Amino acid sequence: MKREKETKIVILGSYNSGKTTTLENLCEKKTKIEYNGTTIALDYGNTRVDGEKIHLFASPGQERFRFMREILSKGLDGAIVVVDNSKGVSALDIEIMETLSGGKVPYVVFANKQDLNPEQLKLDGFDPLIIPTIAQDGQGVTEGLKTLLGMVKEGR
Repeated sequence: MKREKETKIVILGSYNSGKTTTLENLCEKKTKIEYNGTTIALDYGNTRVDGEKIHLFASPGQERFRFMREILSKGLDGAIVVVDNSKGVSALDIEIMETLSGGKVPYVVFANKQDLNPEQLKLDGFDPLIIPTIAQDGQGVTEGLKTLLGMVKEGR
């Protein structure tokens, strides 16, 4: 029996950048582990894109959950880094991009909350594909995922 290809995408970023909302807008089925509205372990969902099953995991953004980001990132095929465009790039966002770049992991940056700040995101020293999004309204997220999946397939 032939097993279908499945892809693992991890959604990373700082606290309150829109990771859970991004996942919710991308997935048909989802599970959240949260306390008082804050992700404390992970969010999980899956969807199908062009017949391929895509597993999406969103990590918590607080520093104390670094270990969960590391666990979730094992065996990933690609990543979405969600940046709160109204606040700009955080030290954690930079650390995440350095790790992904060093590991040669395909990733895109969602410059989220474009409704609060539509200015272009500035990423000194990095040259990822930046996708403007408003995750709350689902704007840009599906297109961004499809773009990332194309990058993942090119790297296979």
